[in-house]
Amino acid sequence: MKLRDLLANGEGQTTEFKKSLSLRREALEALCAMVNAEGARGTVVFGVEPNGTICGIESGNLDTAQRSLSQAIRGGFDPPLHAEIWVEELEGKQLLLLSAERPRSVPYHEYNGRAWIRQGSEKRQLTLSEKDQLRRSRDRAFHPGPWKCDRCGARVGQLISVTVSKDGMKKNYDCSCGGQFWPCT
Repeated sequence: MKLRDLLANGEGQTTEFKKSLSLRREALEALCAMVNAEGARGTVVFGVEPNGTICGIESGNLDTAQRSLSQAIRGGFDPPLHAEIWVEELEGKQLLLLSAERPRSVPYHEYNGRAWIRQGSEKRQLTLSEKDQLRRSRDRAFHPGPWKCDRCGARVGQLISVTVSKDGMKKNYDCSCGGQFWPCT
C-alpha cells in the first residue's frame, strides 16, 4: 500500500501512528497487537499524529534510530518477530515506517513478556485463557478443521492424509497444488 493511502485510511486494525520515536514501547506493543489479530500484520508510522497530521520524526541520526528500533524488536519479541524498517519522505518531512507479519506457524507473539491483541484501533492485553485459545485454534497439530490451502484456496473439513512412521502418526498438510493447508476461521 502506498504511504499516502496508508495515511488517508487512518489508524485501524493494521495501522498505528506515532508522532515521535520516543513512543517506541507503545509502538511495539501496538505492532504486537496487530500481528496477533486475525489479519496477522501491522504497520507503525513514526512522524504522524494520531489524527493523521504529518509532523515528521525528530532530526537526528536515522541510522542510529533504525538500529535502536531493530535491537528493541530483536530483544523484546518472543518468539522473534521479523520486521521491516524504512524511511520515507512526504511533504518535506521524514517518516519512519515499521511493518511486520506473523507467520502462520506462530500462534501469537509476546512483547516484553506480554501478549497484546488489536481490536479496531485499540489494543488490549491477552489473558492466559485467550492465549491458550489462540494456541489451540492456530496450531495445525491440534486444529480439528476446517482447513484452507494457502495457494489455491481449496477448503477441506478434515485432513485425512496421515503418515505413519516409527515416530508415530503425522498429519499431511500438503495440497495437490503444492500449497499447504492451514486452519481457517
